[in-house]
Amino acid sequence: MNRRRRYNKDQWQVARERFHIADLQPPAADRDAMPLGDLIPAALKGMKLDTHAQVAQIAACWSELVGPQLAANTRPAHLENKLLAIHVSHPAWLMELRGAPSAEILARLQARFGRNLIQNIRFAIDPNPPAR
Repeated sequence: MNRRRRYNKDQWQVARERFHIADLQPPAADRDAMPLGDLIPAALKGMKLDTHAQVAQIAACWSELVGPQLAANTRPAHLENKLLAIHVSHPAWLMELRGAPSAEILARLQARFGRNLIQNIRFAIDPNPPAR
């Protein structure tokens, strides 16, 4: 179905004046042209906006999941291939979060967001720590 906008004479005249179009007649319909609305979902998928939105949801409840002290020194960074990267403010936190704390954080994340979204977590030093 061709969804290209069809102009009547008066609509085209208004559009010409508004957008300073020199053509006296509207352009002919291109039957092979794909509507822009059909291209947008593929472009957005390539930008991984859904993943960014999921990380934003995790960040919104981060303090509730890990507690205020840990939330002040960590933050969810990015999610890729079901691996959530968590940035820490200091190398000491890397050591502190090994083992049981890591497993507890993963369990809380999976309970809240599902095992299909997050299967593992990894800690790394925050390259852009917040200003204190």
